[in-house]
Amino acid sequence: MLPDSGTGAIQIAPIYPQTRSPIPLQLCPSDEANSKYQLASALNTAGECYCEVSLDGRKQIDLVWIDYEGSTDSSRIVGIEIKTASEFNQAKHKLESQVEEYHSLTVGDLTNATAVAGDSIMRADETYVFDEVWVVAVGDQDRWDLSWREDTPEDGWLNYNPVTGRLTYEIDATPDRDAIPFDFEQRATEAQYTALLWNRYKSSSEALVAAESWFSKPRDRLLKDGDLKYRKGKGQGGKTKQADLVVSKNSEVDPLRDDSTIRGVEVKSSFNTNTRNRLNDQLPLYRDSGLFSEVYLAVKDDDRQAATSFLKTNYPQVGLLAMDLVNQEVSLIRQAKPLELKKIPVGRCLGSNVEFQL
Repeated sequence: MLPDSGTGAIQIAPIYPQTRSPIPLQLCPSDEANSKYQLASALNTAGECYCEVSLDGRKQIDLVWIDYEGSTDSSRIVGIEIKTASEFNQAKHKLESQVEEYHSLTVGDLTNATAVAGDSIMRADETYVFDEVWVVAVGDQDRWDLSWREDTPEDGWLNYNPVTGRLTYEIDATPDRDAIPFDFEQRATEAQYTALLWNRYKSSSEALVAAESWFSKPRDRLLKDGDLKYRKGKGQGGKTKQADLVVSKNSEVDPLRDDSTIRGVEVKSSFNTNTRNRLNDQLPLYRDSGLFSEVYLAVKDDDRQAATSFLKTNYPQVGLLAMDLVNQEVSLIRQAKPLELKKIPVGRCLGSNVEFQL
């Protein structure tokens, strides 16, 4: 899919909907998360890709791609950091230090092991986690516009156009490094489950899918100079939150109707007491936001019974999805009950005056 070295371009799917009509803003993808899931979907066709992989302490890398190059016996392990234009403007120096840290990361840094077994027995502190580290710039940020030192720390620079889906790349030839496939699947976070749902919903050509869209209660949504704003305040009445996924179809929102279907999905990779406490804070706002005609909780298949009981007792309007990462399957366990749509902000994804409908 992508060469060991060289420059060029490939075409993957864009994240922005291919429509010029105004749509509900919660269906407009806008940040790094949407590009991350789309890139992961594309890279999965030529290997295995893991989202938001936990590293040392609380640190995470956006993507890890294992490129098998046609054989599981010969793989290239690539750590990928994704940055949007606003993130480049905020902290250019942070990127350089991140890439350097990922590039020097060894198995010994992440485990208590002293040796690892690959083609031969190797010292853990001399076995790297990644063969290469790449930066993906969402937009047209040029590699050489940054204040890198002369010997730049990254092995590849890619630019992703979220409107057209064009992915250009400049990958440097790097010397062989001792790296082995690590326990990335166990280190992947909740985002890996969200990526599974993203792929399922995006498989339809008519689908509208957005990750991490902001939402609030209707009274806390305001228009100022044609832009959507949120009223600030303490407590549930003034909070805004981000939905893990918002899903609909072009035919459901063009035009927007009282009976349009817009689903909000909250994803959980565990179902312990802390998770229940967070859901007691999150689900009421989903339910009362007026932005979603249906609200779903998505949990691991092992947690379906506990989640069913929790929803029946506390949130009878909320539906339930069960996710199986091993088999890449999603099952509908409980149908959501319809909710009323209210005060929906509508506009064109790439900029226009916003208006409230319904």
